Amino acid sequence: MWCKWSAKFEWVKRCGAYDAYLDGLRRAEREKEYVEREKQFLNATGLLLEKGKLKLQAMEKDEVTQTNALEFIKTAFEMERTIYGKDSKKNDGDETPGQLEIIFDDDFKGL
Repeated sequence: MWCKWSAKFEWVKRCGAYDAYLDGLRRAEREKEYVEREKQFLNATGLLLEKGKLKLQAMEKDEVTQTNALEFIKTAFEMERTIYGKDSKKNDGDETPGQLEIIFDDDFKGL
């Protein structure tokens, strides 16, 4: 009798469809969480960049070296690239340059 009802009312097909529906709900919820987490990371990165900018502005000219300026810039770029899923691992077909090229402003001469 159960077998007849299962076939007649397509229980296997209906259960599969319900499972797919629940998976879709879970996936949508996870995507919302990812978007919210990304916003939080971007906010934190923005705060760090602003603090770094204030620190650089407050530093005396002789305190700023090319090394620490590069480190500030590199750290900020790495954080943003990580947030956007563009970490240092090369993807197949990724045509982005593998090395960051920084051209210094004339203000950095003599440091």
